[in-house]
Amino acid sequence: MKTKKKAPRRAEALRLYVADLGKAPVQRYAKVQKTRNRLIPIGNVDVDIEHLVERTFLCDRHRCIQWTPHDKKADAKPLIDRSCCSHYTVPVTDLDRDKVAEILPLVRKRLEKDHPLVLDESEPPYDVQDDFSFAMRERESGACQFVIYEKGLTSCAIHKTCLEEGLDPWVYKPLGCSLWPLAILDYEDDDGNDRMLLTIYARATEGLFESEPDGDSADESSFACLVDKSPDYDPMYRSCKEVIAHTFGDEFYRKLDVAAQKHLARA
Repeated sequence: MKTKKKAPRRAEALRLYVADLGKAPVQRYAKVQKTRNRLIPIGNVDVDIEHLVERTFLCDRHRCIQWTPHDKKADAKPLIDRSCCSHYTVPVTDLDRDKVAEILPLVRKRLEKDHPLVLDESEPPYDVQDDFSFAMRERESGACQFVIYEKGLTSCAIHKTCLEEGLDPWVYKPLGCSLWPLAILDYEDDDGNDRMLLTIYARATEGLFESEPDGDSADESSFACLVDKSPDYDPMYRSCKEVIAHTFGDEFYRKLDVAAQKHLARA
């Protein structure tokens, strides 16, 4: 019986070299962070310590918009919108579409009278993309069609409807909206296991996300909430507790909180 010859060492090195070049950015990032002990593994999810635990965050709608006239908030109109709702194209899943359709009759009551979704109830709230995926329809300004500008603040019509009707906003808002600035990326580790990375959209992670010159960008300098990292604010994972618990479950958040507190106590 003939024994199978081992591949020459040079051929094996070449195979590893080509395989490494073919790795996705998220695979490389996760491996680097794991090597530096900068990930908290919980089940099949790796939590980015640098951005979820050590980084602070405060969502403050007062800082998103510049208004005119500046001193009359009750009658002001948005001059410059620097909110996440005006900056990103929101992907819409089948579940998102079903939940939005369910609550849309109530949402229409909060929209302006000349809003397309009010004028024509058969109008869908999303667009079909070139790859046949769905994305939330936007206004001419680039802002999501469900953005409401009122009394010097910007708000989401879906979120506002849920709060006023006693409904859970995390159930009805598209997950992509609720998560921001959190980001979830799936990848395969070196052992071939399917895993997810929980991180954020920021300058340090920009290489993880595909972007076009005139498209969405992960550059944090566009957002006051990401530029301002005051130590007086809660860590990112605490500020985003509700959506993390909704997405991954209460037990996941409990484990994250325990691990995060241990890390912060050592820091």
